Amino acid sequence: MRESFRDGLRPDPQIDFVEWANTHMRLTKESSVEPGQYRSSRTPWVEEPLIELSPQSPTTEVVFVKPTQIGATVLGNIFLFAIAHLYPGPAMMAMPTDDMAKKHSKKKVAPSVKAIPALRGKIRQEKSRTAGNTLLLKEFPGGSWTFTGSNSPTSARSASVRYLILDDYDGFVPEAGDEGAPGKLFKKRTDAYGNKKKIYINSTPTLAGASNIEREYETSSQGKYHVPCPHCGGMQYLIFGGKDFTHGIKFTRDPIKVWYVCEHCHAKIERWQIAGGSYIHKYPERKKRGFKINSLYSPLGWLSWETIVDEFLEAAADLKRGDPLGMKVWTNTRMADTWEEDGGQPEWVTLTTRAESYKTLQIPAGGLLLCAGVDTHDNRLDVAVKAYGPGEESWLVYWGSIWGDPELLQTWEQLDEILYRPYLHASGTELHIISMAIDTGGHRAQAVYNYARTRSPRVIAVKGASSRGKPIISRPGKVDVDVGGKVIKEGVDIWTVGTDIAKGTIYNRLKLVIPGPGFCHFPIGLEDEYYLQLTAEKLVKRYVKGFQVYEWVNTRAANHALDCEVYCLAAAYRAGMQTINWPSIAARLSVPITLLTEVPVTDRAMGRTVEPRPPRKQVRPRAPGGYTRPSWMG
Repeated sequence: MRESFRDGLRPDPQIDFVEWANTHMRLTKESSVEPGQYRSSRTPWVEEPLIELSPQSPTTEVVFVKPTQIGATVLGNIFLFAIAHLYPGPAMMAMPTDDMAKKHSKKKVAPSVKAIPALRGKIRQEKSRTAGNTLLLKEFPGGSWTFTGSNSPTSARSASVRYLILDDYDGFVPEAGDEGAPGKLFKKRTDAYGNKKKIYINSTPTLAGASNIEREYETSSQGKYHVPCPHCGGMQYLIFGGKDFTHGIKFTRDPIKVWYVCEHCHAKIERWQIAGGSYIHKYPERKKRGFKINSLYSPLGWLSWETIVDEFLEAAADLKRGDPLGMKVWTNTRMADTWEEDGGQPEWVTLTTRAESYKTLQIPAGGLLLCAGVDTHDNRLDVAVKAYGPGEESWLVYWGSIWGDPELLQTWEQLDEILYRPYLHASGTELHIISMAIDTGGHRAQAVYNYARTRSPRVIAVKGASSRGKPIISRPGKVDVDVGGKVIKEGVDIWTVGTDIAKGTIYNRLKLVIPGPGFCHFPIGLEDEYYLQLTAEKLVKRYVKGFQVYEWVNTRAANHALDCEVYCLAAAYRAGMQTINWPSIAARLSVPITLLTEVPVTDRAMGRTVEPRPPRKQVRPRAPGGYTRPSWMG
C-alpha cells in the first residue's frame, strides 16, 4: 500500500515513447515477422508520431495515413504499453468490430505483455480471469486498457478515457446504432482530460469523399515522409509516378526490373535507403499532427518494389478490361491514397447492343440465386428480378411496373404473383425468389412495413443511407413499437442500404465488356426506357466548406431502374451472395460449374415487354423471423 502511494506521488519520468520502445519493446512471433528487440531505426517513419504521442509533447491528436503492413498498429501497441508502464491512465483501443478487438487483444497484446519485462507484474496474467482482466479489459495500477469495436454503441458513450486509439478508422461502421458516427463519439470520451488527452488515429484510406482518415488528415499538419537522394541529397516524398512523370518508379517488363528516378537530379536509384528521412509538413502551424507514408518505403526484406509493380500491372490489366477493383485495392493498400470512384455514366446505347438471346422470365445457366428489388411510388411499384452467379455475375430476369396505389391490397397481391411464382432455369429446374428488398422511401413506408412483416424473412424493408461510405447492406433495426413505446422484438426490420457504394459498384460493372465476374446480362425485348433509367445518374464532385464531397445527381428525370438494381444487389448481399457455395447449387441444378460463364452474347432484338404470368402454386406467406439461408446453398 505504501509503495503504491509513493508511486502515485512520483512525477512522470522524462522519457519519450521512441526511447521507451527501443529500450523495452519486444516483438513476438504472433505480432511480427521480425520477433525480438524492437528497433525504431527499422521503421524510422514511426519516430515522429511516437514523439508527438509522448506526454512531453503538447500535441493531443495524431493522424497516420498508411498502407497495409507498415507498422502502424505496432505503433499503437507501443503507445498502450508505455502508458501502462510509466504514464498510467484510462486508455481505449477501438477497432472496426468487436471480433477484431478480441483477436487483437488475444493474439497481439497478450503475448507482448508476457514478452516485455517492464510490464511483468503490471498486467495480471490471463489465467487470473477477474473483473480487471478479461479479453476486452485489462487493468493495471492507475489505469486500464479497454478494447472495443466501432459496432458497440455502449462503448462509445461510457466512461471517460485519457488515451484513445482509433485503429483502421476507415473500417469503422458509419453509425453506432442511432447515436451517430462512432469515431466522433469515441473522441468525446476524451473531453474531460483537456490538453492532457492523447488521440492516435490510423487507417489505410478507402473511397475519396467518404474516407474517415482522409477527413482527419485534411485538417492536420499534413506531413509526408521525405528521404534524401543518395546522389544529390535532395529531399523528396517517394511516389509511383507513371509514364507522364519525369521522376518516381520506373520499370521494365519480362522480367520486371525496377528503379527510382530522383525528382531533383534524375539519377537512377536501384534501392532507396530510408535512413535520414523526416516529415515535411504542409501546414506546420497546425496543432493536429498528420503523417503519411506509402509502401515504397517498406524496409528491405518486407514488400519489394518488384512486387508493388507486379501488382500494379495485374490491376492495370483488369482496369483495361473494365474491372477497377484491383486498381482500387492497389491504390488504397500500396499508395495509401483514396480511390476516386468513376461516376461517369455508362453509355445506354452500348448496353442495348449487349442484349442476349435469353428471354424475360427465363434464367440462363449461370444464374443460381434469384433476388428482387422494388422501388415504391404513390401510384405504382417498379420491380426488377435478377439472377446472380459466381463472382456476382448477374442476369436481369424481369423488369416492369405494377400500377396501383401501394395503400391498396390488390397492388401487393400483384407483387405476390411475382414473389411466389416459379422461374424456369436453363437446367429445367424451377427457381424461386429467395430475397426481395422493398424501398420504404416516399409516402408509403407503412404499407411496405405491413407487406414485409407478413412475408419475412423472404421480404425485407430497406431504406437508403443518408451519408456516403456505408456498406451495401447494414444490420437491421426494429421499427415496430407497442403502446408503451417499447420495440417489438418480433416486429418488422428495416435494413439500411449504402446507395452510393451500390451505385458505384453497379456502374463499374456496367462498363465491363467481357462476360464473367461482375458482368451484367440483359434479355432481349427490353425497351430503351429501361437502359435510360439504369444510366440516369452520375457522380459529381463539389466542395463544402473547403472539403470535397461526392454526390450522385440525376441527369434524367427517371432513375427507377437504377434504384431497383440497387435494391436487388442489397437483397443478394443480405442473402449471403458473397459466401455462397456456388458449386453446391450448380450441382443441384445439374449445371457444370465450367459452363457458368459461357453465355452467348447476340445483337439486341426488339420486342414487347413480357408481363409475369400468375403463379402455378400459391405459397402462403412465411411467419416473421430471422433470415436463414438454406443448407444447400453452402
